[in-house]
Amino acid sequence: MLKLFTDRLYLPKGQRYIPLLYPFWGSLKEEHLDSDRYSDYCSVGTSIFRLTTLQEADALLLPGEYVFGSQEALEMVELAKLHGKKLLVFFNSDSDKDIPLDNTIIFRTSLYSSKKKPNEFAVPGWSSDFLKTHFRGQTQIRDKHDIPVVGYTGYIDYFGLGSYFTNLFRRIKNYGRIHPGAHLRGKATRLISNSPLIKTKFFLRNFSGTIMGKYYSAKVFEDLRNEYVQNIIESDYTLVSRGGGNFSYRLYEVLSCGRIPVFINTDCVLPFDHIIDWKDYMIWIEAQDIEQIASIIYSYHEKLNNEKYHHLQFQARLLYENWITPKGFYSNIYKCLS
Repeated sequence: MLKLFTDRLYLPKGQRYIPLLYPFWGSLKEEHLDSDRYSDYCSVGTSIFRLTTLQEADALLLPGEYVFGSQEALEMVELAKLHGKKLLVFFNSDSDKDIPLDNTIIFRTSLYSSKKKPNEFAVPGWSSDFLKTHFRGQTQIRDKHDIPVVGYTGYIDYFGLGSYFTNLFRRIKNYGRIHPGAHLRGKATRLISNSPLIKTKFFLRNFSGTIMGKYYSAKVFEDLRNEYVQNIIESDYTLVSRGGGNFSYRLYEVLSCGRIPVFINTDCVLPFDHIIDWKDYMIWIEAQDIEQIASIIYSYHEKLNNEKYHHLQFQARLLYENWITPKGFYSNIYKCLS
């Protein structure tokens, strides 16, 4: 059990405390479809962590997400130094900006492998467990077919020539607002769609999840989410790449369904990648090799028999349960402290 010291005095006024503290300070209400995402962790959190005195603690914990320029964070850094201990810091953001704190262990969503510091580790982007919310926790195993089915539901840059010019105008008008992940996913979906080696199950949208959540009713949002989950379940593989930050919620959502991601690597850092060989759980494609995406998927699929294909689905689900859920992730963060 990891012993931690923290104090509400180091939580800036008006800021929410981090989910790690929910079992101790109470769960905070979340106004979206993923409001249950921490429930399993909350039921066991007190067996993973113990909040204790400064003297007994293994490490100190910043109680809120890191905010640049935070005086509270600087004060906790100095307190940790004074007692010869590290400060744990969480930063859930698209930003990959350098966090100027020493004597820390930082868990953040958006990282670049080539720029990563030794004290930085990836934290998953958490959604609901789709297998539990949509299928009562029952594994949905697919059999292998000759031609692989690749699914994707979501935002891309443009659909066709007309959309291209519309999107180009929008990019000029709103420079920088369309993130690089949308362009990458757009290129991948077009390359896969044009290949006779692959069957596609694409539901393409020209609006982001942020826009969807802002302008659509809760019922419409829920229907779109159900379509999204069903698409993952009914596909052999699901296309995954970065979003606005250099990470992907979709990666973990696909694994929650026991499906195999087609992961486009953009110099990413994945959770516990100093322990887990992530290439064992997905079709791994470097961004510079995207022109070969269809042939890489087909070649991967061709080498599998039905038994191996079933095994990979089980392994994807186990990876999610043991390492990626809040319960699994928090149970293992002590492995980043040594």
